Amino acid sequence: MPNSFVTNLYPKPTPGATDQTLSITTGTPQFTAFEAATKYIVLDVQDVDARVTFDGNGVSSSNGHILYAGRSYTFSARAAEVAEFARKGSSGTCVIHASEFTD
Repeated sequence: MPNSFVTNLYPKPTPGATDQTLSITTGTPQFTAFEAATKYIVLDVQDVDARVTFDGNGVSSSNGHILYAGRSYTFSARAAEVAEFARKGSSGTCVIHASEFTD
């Protein structure tokens, strides 16, 4: 079975879902629950690079995958639910904006 997810060229926003935004200066915030029909999350990182982990073992300014500011990313809804984010580096505010989509 191929390891890919094919979606429509014009994905459908999840009915009833509202966008979520994390503003990170300290701590490791997470997104709140997503709608049950949501299959994937499209997010963008604004202003300052971020770090993310998915295993609950402590994201920090020096631990985790790097998400670069100015880029967008697509996560499964489950991955986005367990993701912990931190600002990379010691200054500025990292803003992560997320939108929910079905197929």
